[in-house]
Amino acid sequence: MRKKMTALAGLAMASALALTGCSGPAAGDSDTFTVAAFTAGYGTPVGKSTVDAFVQKGKERGWDVRLYTSEFDYDKINTDVTGAITQGVDAIFAGFPDPRQIAPLANAAKAADIPIFSIDGGVEPNDDFVVDATTNQQQIADLTVGSLEKAMGGLKGKNVMIIGHDPHVGIMTRSHIAEDLLKSAGANIAGGEIKQILNPGTSQEEALKFVTDYLQANPNGLDGVWVGFDHAALGAVQALNEAGHKDTPVTGVDAVGIALAEIKKNGPFYATVVQDWPMVLNLVMDDITAYEKTGAKPAKNFIATDVTLVDRTNVNDIKPTD
Repeated sequence: MRKKMTALAGLAMASALALTGCSGPAAGDSDTFTVAAFTAGYGTPVGKSTVDAFVQKGKERGWDVRLYTSEFDYDKINTDVTGAITQGVDAIFAGFPDPRQIAPLANAAKAADIPIFSIDGGVEPNDDFVVDATTNQQQIADLTVGSLEKAMGGLKGKNVMIIGHDPHVGIMTRSHIAEDLLKSAGANIAGGEIKQILNPGTSQEEALKFVTDYLQANPNGLDGVWVGFDHAALGAVQALNEAGHKDTPVTGVDAVGIALAEIKKNGPFYATVVQDWPMVLNLVMDDITAYEKTGAKPAKNFIATDVTLVDRTNVNDIKPTD
């Protein structure tokens, strides 16, 4: 395993390895393989459960996993992880990072020749990561918009609210794909544009207000609600139930337990999507294990995995993702 080193020592070792034609952890070193793991989305159920699973699985492999978290405070994450790089780590695990906000730690890792292995770090290849495994955002949008179309008996002329969260690259991408799909099918976007959640921690309350306010101004003017993630979708469902619009369908993404429970009630929550984060996590952990043992880096630096639509026909067969 590679000996722990400071950022300057990392640069020196990288140069030496380049001269010998080798890369990765140095053979014969007895130090424990050390991983700095981070997420700014630790306050979300899926983010927390996935990163906690990484920590546990890493410990089972004998790794020294050092976890750094925040609630979407990237200044803290950049400071903490850059400090870990300076102290010396062998690899970095990024859980659901926003690639637009981690330049300081990514640059420090690159300078020290420390690879970053990422989950859900964007929607396209990014040289900051030796691998980023995520889910297929086009497929998510296709399945959820298709589900709304089925529930509403078509999209043409229907008024559909879209609730997204642009600070998250994946949610932003699928929200705008959904917007394009709905418009191309002749649907009207309720309110004229995507409604933006400001804070995932208050997403249910924010979505509740979006839908409540719209229904008060347009009592019969909402045919469906497309939402980028389940906790916000639950707010839309609550608003529709309180307004007596229990037949107006809502779709979400994530398949968290409370969303599955709502789908089983045959109310407004019509469908969600399973993103198989345990499978994605195993892909990345296998890549880190290969790097630990041989110094080999992944052949591809971007993987988009398939997802599964969950509705009333299969909800009883689905396990919650949180």
